[in-house]
Amino acid sequence: MWAWNKLSQNAVALIVPSLVYAVILGVVYGIVYGLAIALAPESSYTSSDNGASVSYTAGFGIASILVMIVGWIVLLVVAGVVQSAFVSGVLDIANGRQVAMGDFFKPRNVGNVIVATLIVGVASAIGSALCVIPGLIVDFLLMFTIIALLDRNLSPVDAIRASFETTTKNLGPAILAFLVMIAIVLVGAIVCGVGLIVAVPVEMLFLVYTFRRLNGAEVAA
Repeated sequence: MWAWNKLSQNAVALIVPSLVYAVILGVVYGIVYGLAIALAPESSYTSSDNGASVSYTAGFGIASILVMIVGWIVLLVVAGVVQSAFVSGVLDIANGRQVAMGDFFKPRNVGNVIVATLIVGVASAIGSALCVIPGLIVDFLLMFTIIALLDRNLSPVDAIRASFETTTKNLGPAILAFLVMIAIVLVGAIVCGVGLIVAVPVEMLFLVYTFRRLNGAEVAA
């Protein structure tokens, strides 16, 4: 498998940035969720047995919900920056270039990647809110968006269109690739979550390889 071979050849360069980005995203998520909990309204009651007053969080209020919404947008922006750097490094591997760890910390075309990430994220969220299936369909149709954007230097809209055309014109192979991608992530998550540090680079390598192959483009052996 091309993706696994490339991971083996560039293990440190791929895995260390994956770990760093996982920590960054985890910290941002922790801050957002922590603020939401801190702003959640509290209710209290008095025990009829000993007269003790006990307080507890009844649920997220308006302030907490607003924090979660803003935090979700911030997470998407951070994810966009992360993808612009990491996917660029993976594309260098696909182009046959010798990569180092630092190549995965050099964001490219950041503005367009952030915009595309926000559009895809919102579309996926709306689809998931309607039902799980529409959200999965959106994720499937737009799974190559960031890769197309960086590989071809496209605008966000053109990258979305390129991903849509790639998946719809190669429906069978694209569905298989989507299922393989899900399987890679699930296997990584099952291994106490630690496996995701390896699964994420393999998934991205696999997606880049698949996008290039489905569009008849070259991939370095």
